[in-house]
This record gives sequence, structure tokens and C-alpha cells, in this order.
Amino acid sequence: MKSARHNAGGFILVTTLWVLAGLALLAAYIDRMVASDVERALMAVHRLESDLDRRSTEATVIYLLATGRMSHRGLILEERQRFSDSLPLHGDGELRVQGEVYAGLGGIRFSIQDEGGLASVNAPEFPLLEALLKRAGVAAADLEWIVPRVQDYIDGDDDLVLNGAEDYHYRQGGSDPPLNWIMASPLELRKVLGVEALLPPDRWRRLWPLLTVRPVFGYNFDTMRPEILAALFDLDGRKVQDVLEEREKRSISRPSLIAMLTGRHLDIDDAEVRVLPSRFMRVSLWREGDAVRLVTGVELTPLGESAPWRKDYRYTEAITAHDDSSIPHETPVQAATALLR
Repeated sequence: MKSARHNAGGFILVTTLWVLAGLALLAAYIDRMVASDVERALMAVHRLESDLDRRSTEATVIYLLATGRMSHRGLILEERQRFSDSLPLHGDGELRVQGEVYAGLGGIRFSIQDEGGLASVNAPEFPLLEALLKRAGVAAADLEWIVPRVQDYIDGDDDLVLNGAEDYHYRQGGSDPPLNWIMASPLELRKVLGVEALLPPDRWRRLWPLLTVRPVFGYNFDTMRPEILAALFDLDGRKVQDVLEEREKRSISRPSLIAMLTGRHLDIDDAEVRVLPSRFMRVSLWREGDAVRLVTGVELTPLGESAPWRKDYRYTEAITAHDDSSIPHETPVQAATALLR
């Protein structure tokens, strides 16, 4: 009798231990699930906050561009908004439109580039594109057919220009025929017959940020990217720096000034030189440590019927090791406006 009671007690004890162990496992599982859910929720909140910071920074920058006054270097900033017809010549600071890196809201970084300082893929006859490709390593023999083929690609007809390529040549090479319309993205340059094979992928990645689809004609030496200055005038780093330092002091409104600084002269008429930024701006946004940045093309339309600006394109691009804005220790500039603090 005692043995039966002893066995029953032992069974109950073992059962109880098993139940407690099961409850412990269940509690551990629930704890892990809750912790995982909390972690996912926190990550979702972080992504949402980051997206809000990015959107707010972009909206603020575009608002400032559309409502402010421009100097030859960029947007004039004022800590206190003024509503007088008599405005000072200089504000409290500037938002440069030459690709300088600024601090945005919530840890976001941004840069603004006047697209008038880039090389247009839709203006192949203008020297900027050819000079940039030559600097990147494209052979002189290949440069002779690049411009005609780009012209054939974007013109509205099927007439073949000298050294160009039309529908027949593309089909022979197994490629899609040209659209006979202006390019919608700089990346479309790769579709021009034979162009993509001219440079390795890493060199193309370094070129894409220097290209635009905007109808850029003329030269703006005040907002031109240093890489394009170097390509156009065949300059080394020291002479490029001399030009950059000079345009900090005053507008480079004459090609003769660059000739004085560098010893390089191009046959450029003074009337082709632009002294103010264009209405086309490229706004780039990212957070430190990001692998890609968001790029938006903005056209300022102060006389527009619906809005003082228009977003024409948006894409993401990789931040490469050759890109100054990806340097981890770089300290972004704090813009002189309370709207970006």
C-alpha cells in the first residue's frame, strides 16, 4: 500500500517537473517572440523616423531653393526672414550648389548640385561630354564616333550622320534600336551602340553623377564639378584647386580668368559663360553609413501656374569609395538656417 502511494507520489512529482519544464520553455519562447517583435517594432519606428527626416529635409531644401535668392555660388541664407523690398546683398550664409555636403534633419546629409555645372548627355556636340569621356580613358579613335552616335540616338529621324548609327546598325549588333528621342536618364547613354563597352563598370559608376539629361548649354565655371573642370581644361589637381579657390572669392565670368590661373585657354566666347546657377537642381540625400543615396531632380518654376518647383526624376545611386560624400569622418556643414536644425 505504501509502495503504491510512493509510486503515485513519484509520478505526480515527475509530471509536475515536466509541466514546469514545459511552462519554462513556453515562457522562454514567448519571451523570445516578444523580444523579436519589440526589436522589429523598434526597427520599423527607426525606419519611419529616418524616412520622415529625409522627406522633411528634402522638402525644406526645395522650399529654400524655390523661395530664396541666388549668388554665383548658391542660395543666400538668412536666419531671420525679411519681407522688405530692400534686401541686403549678403545673408547669414549660403547653401552651395556645387555638391558640398550639409547636415539635414535627424542625422540626414544632403548635397545640392546645379545641373548647369554637369555634362549633358542630350547635348553631345557640346565639348563637356566628350572631354569627360576622354578624361575617363576613352580612346581618341572611339571619341570620333561617340558624338555622332549619340546624335543619331536622340534625334527625331532615321537619317544617318557621318560615323553615326541608326536602326539597321543596332539590329545587326543584336541591340534594341534607338528611341530617336532625348534620353530620360544619364544611364541611357549605355544603350547607345558600343558605348557601354568603352569603359569598365567602376569608371562608369564614377561618371554617372557628373552627367545630366538637362538641356545644358553654356559654361558655368562657378558651379561646375571639379572633375569636369579638370577634363575640360586638362588640369591637374593643383590647378583645379586654384580655380576652386578663386571662385570662392568672385564669379568666374570670363574664360580668360581661368587662362590666367591655369595657363590653359579654350575658344569659349564670353557670351557662353553663365554667372548664376540654372533652374535645374539635383538634390541628394542619405544617412552616414548608407550604401545608397536618394537623388531627386528639381526644376525651379517660380512663374509656374501650379507650383514654384517640379520634381522631374528620382532614383537611387550607390555611394562609392571614390565619392567624397561617402568618407566616414567627413563633417557635414551646418546650414545657416533654423529650418535645418
